[in-house]
Amino acid sequence: MNAIKVRELKQLCDEQIRKGNGDKTIMISNDDEGNGYHYLWYSFTPIEELLEDDYLGIEYMVSDNVAPLKDTIILG
Repeated sequence: MNAIKVRELKQLCDEQIRKGNGDKTIMISNDDEGNGYHYLWYSFTPIEELLEDDYLGIEYMVSDNVAPLKDTIILG
């Protein structure tokens, strides 16, 4: 399975809007196994903004096997 890119997320959102789900509230998984869910409260955050404050040690959470830091953005 590949991680979703912004362009792909837009396509998935457009599809849900066409299906009549455009006014529904979004929940996202707590982890990569879907063990729990929470509401999506925030939009996109460029990863560079988090690096400025060493927020949560974000550079240690990024997997180069999935996407390098420079090609990653935070949703939520």
